[in-house]
Amino acid sequence: MEKKQSVLANIQIVLVEPRVPENIGLVARVLKNTGITNLSLVKPNLTVKAYEVAKRARDVLEGAKTYASLKEAVEDLYFVFGTTRRKSSDTFIFNFNGTKHLVASLASKKKVGIVFGREDFGLSQKEMEVCDGIFYLAANPDFPSYNLASCVTIVCYELMSLSEQLYHAPALNLSSRQEYETFFSYLKEYLAVQLKKNRVEPSLKTLKRLFLRTCLTKNEIALLKSLFIRHIRSL
Repeated sequence: MEKKQSVLANIQIVLVEPRVPENIGLVARVLKNTGITNLSLVKPNLTVKAYEVAKRARDVLEGAKTYASLKEAVEDLYFVFGTTRRKSSDTFIFNFNGTKHLVASLASKKKVGIVFGREDFGLSQKEMEVCDGIFYLAANPDFPSYNLASCVTIVCYELMSLSEQLYHAPALNLSSRQEYETFFSYLKEYLAVQLKKNRVEPSLKTLKRLFLRTCLTKNEIALLKSLFIRHIRSL
């Protein structure tokens, strides 16, 4: 039970610009149902109606933190997962069923965020780039878009159920978002020397996708940083 509670307490649900107050209230109820009560709201349309719908989960809304941007909302989180229903040739997107064990494993020791986008078009490309990983929920391909509250329900229920079984699941010592950013700064410096100016940013974006997809541990990213630093200093 203690392990379950620590996993749920480390999960932060983030809603980006939810426009329908009823959805915000329903999400609050889902969070209280599943024991995941950390809620962050980015520019929400938070009206009296949201509190009315939340009913006995009103305390979840009252405890929710509001932010002006997604970047601010996830600043103190160790790892951030975004959600989408759109396919992309530029972003590696996981199936949630194959990702939920990683989410729970990370949350057993660190604070993890799960970001849900707007009701009408989800997360922007720029917002997806703030996330360390992206997943989607399996659905009918002819009707793949879940209601926001339904989407949060599926994710939270699955993580609550999984946390009940999480007694011996490995918790890898993965690198934090800040450690990735430091590594990427060295990588950008290296690319600036090796490539033409107009190729630096596109190449950096491609390599970011590659490295984020592999979920590097602290030891692995420290090794990569040392290699790039050594090479830069030798130039």
